[in-house]
Order: sequence, then C-alpha cells, then structure tokens
Amino acid sequence: MVPACPRCGLRFNRLPGHWLGSWFLNIMVVQVVVVVVLIVGMAATYPDTPMGTIGIIEVVVCIAVPFLFFPFSRTIWLAIDLAMRPVELGEDVPPGYLLEDDIQRLRDERDAA
Repeated sequence: MVPACPRCGLRFNRLPGHWLGSWFLNIMVVQVVVVVVLIVGMAATYPDTPMGTIGIIEVVVCIAVPFLFFPFSRTIWLAIDLAMRPVELGEDVPPGYLLEDDIQRLRDERDAA
C-alpha cells in the first residue's frame, strides 16, 4: 500500500496503531459472513443438512473473505477515522488539502481553547 493518497496526498497511517481498527472491522465482517453462510446453508438443506460440506465451505470462507475484504476494511476504517477525528491544523497534511475557510476555523477553535 502506498503511504499517501496519490490524488490529494493525505497520509493513510495517521497515528501509530491506526490500522488496528481496520483489522477489527475485517474480523467482524468475516464473522458475520460465516454465520450467514451457516444459517443459509442449514436453511437451504434442512432437514438433511450436510455438515461436512457446509464445514468445508465455512473453512474456505474463513480463509478467502479476510483477504478479499481487507483493502475495503482499510478504506472504510480511514473514512470512519476521518469522521471521528478530522484533520487538525498541526497535522502533517499536503498543501491544498485544507481550504482557507477550514484553516481559519481551526485557528479560531485553537485560539478559543
């Protein structure tokens, strides 16, 4: 993964340990997918549920989904992080990332504190 956005220059790794949230998000999605596959598999084959086949499918899902979803979990986590902790004035941001109105608002907030 590149360290910054090629379009705007925003650094993706904003703080040490920043990506732990994306790993957690990835694990949660995998757990939901595993439960959904299990429920759908059992409901579709009830009353003669082939648990061996469903178990093999579950193992494949447990291995494949984390790798397939990981880039999306990083993107979603960065969006969640930006919503919870917007870019601050002292943060290392590329030129032009913040508009002049944003810079003035951040300066006003800093001076008011």
